[in-house]
Amino acid sequence: MNEIIDLTYDLEEGMTIFDAPWHPPFSLKQLGKYEVEGRETRKVSFGTHTGTHIDAPLHFVKDGKSIEEIPLEKLIGEVTIVDFSKLGENGAVTKEMLSDIKITERMLFNFDWGKHWGTKRFYHNYPFFTKEAAEYLVSHNVKLLAMDTPSPDDSRIKFKGNILGTNKDSPIHKIFLSNGIILVEYIANLDKVKNYYQWNIIILPLKIKGADGSPARVCIFR
Repeated sequence: MNEIIDLTYDLEEGMTIFDAPWHPPFSLKQLGKYEVEGRETRKVSFGTHTGTHIDAPLHFVKDGKSIEEIPLEKLIGEVTIVDFSKLGENGAVTKEMLSDIKITERMLFNFDWGKHWGTKRFYHNYPFFTKEAAEYLVSHNVKLLAMDTPSPDDSRIKFKGNILGTNKDSPIHKIFLSNGIILVEYIANLDKVKNYYQWNIIILPLKIKGADGSPARVCIFR
């Protein structure tokens, strides 16, 4: 192993989170202090989809697999990195675009969206996958899909009113997760990847029994 690149955002107070009541803010509170208890300890509070994280099927599939049930073989191994950094705002990944690239079990998409991390813009107008593109990846036996955006779905879908829980709510998430494709969102530091050849990926979420997602440490190496 000659090169390792960390693709993980720091977990810290005030960090960017999705603006919804089901995504609580990150909190870190010191409990033990050197001057009092002779040691430092802290209480950490966060949602299961905080920062660089994994979506388990349970996130959108009733009775789907939870985090601790995901085989490590899906999360570790060779990865194909795709440069879609020129796609731009609201750019759609189509089936035709995917037909021109090599599809493997683990795919990592660079949309150059990490440049918006830490701003409200991060959650608006990011590139997304069309239904046909999602189905194409399913048909080519993809097992893991990672991206530097907050979601594979079109950000212009509004999570309000009667849309929640319907077929219109996060349809691309549902295509991937219902077919066992593990999603890794909020990938960081892709600007540090200078070429896209011969990389391996390792994704290690917290082993939280029964959880629908978890922050994860994500690295590529070769």
